[in-house]
Amino acid sequence: MSEYVPEHAMGGPTVVERDARNRAWRTLWQGLFTDVAVSVLTVAVTVMVDIEWTREWWLITGGLLAKTVIMSAVSYVARRVVPPQNG
Repeated sequence: MSEYVPEHAMGGPTVVERDARNRAWRTLWQGLFTDVAVSVLTVAVTVMVDIEWTREWWLITGGLLAKTVIMSAVSYVARRVVPPQNG
């Protein structure tokens, strides 16, 4: 008969940690996809309307990317702190 060994004692990441990482990566990719889509649409409008690429445009684009990274980190922490209930 085998003895019960908790997951954290085995040396690998726990189910909650793996789930939190998975959620953070999915959130990152979804956010990046959204940011790229918004950027592509912005570039398309810029080309059609002949708008200048100003410093403000680059700041907004950088803000979108920073938002995505922060959103992924918050997603990871939230999933670690409040894991989903089974059942």
